[in-house]
Amino acid sequence: MRKEYLLDTNAYYNLLKEARAQQKGGSAFSAEISTLMSGSLFISTITKIEIVSVLGKYARGSSGGFQRCMRCISRTGEACQNQWYTAPRARWNRREIGGWQRLIQETISGTSSLITVGILPFDDKTIQTAERLIVHALVHNFASMDAMIAATALEAAADGREMTVVTSDKGLKACLSKAGIASWDAFRAGVGAAP
Repeated sequence: MRKEYLLDTNAYYNLLKEARAQQKGGSAFSAEISTLMSGSLFISTITKIEIVSVLGKYARGSSGGFQRCMRCISRTGEACQNQWYTAPRARWNRREIGGWQRLIQETISGTSSLITVGILPFDDKTIQTAERLIVHALVHNFASMDAMIAATALEAAADGREMTVVTSDKGLKACLSKAGIASWDAFRAGVGAAP
């Protein structure tokens, strides 16, 4: 039986980006891509919606520049005086945005020669599971959409599937651990093989 992977939204974006890079001549994550491609890939309905927001973050670009830290560095309330620099990112042109939108649609519809993902729907039961899981956000930093992804994985497990969630989100990984769901940070350099 093929291993099953549920990609969170950033993992889905990273897989698409790195698979395109590999197709064009190389990716730093070739082994991880091969492992994922040898399994069955899924995304949550939430990710199908949320991926547009992730694309927008890159498509809009950013002006970059210096920013002041302003963190409190002493008990007396003294603010940090350091700065950090963020490199500017160019805005994507319409062709690039259209290409990404087509790629996402093709991966979801099964017509992509690069990657195909199945969509795991959520229903009222998944929402109820997410409501139970979101209480972990009181201890671990993760968002409500991440709770929906975790609930999607938990519902798949309840249906007898052995799902590994691919994510780099520390809070989501902590939530998944408490729920007994395996996770793999495939797109962090030096992490190693899949679980």
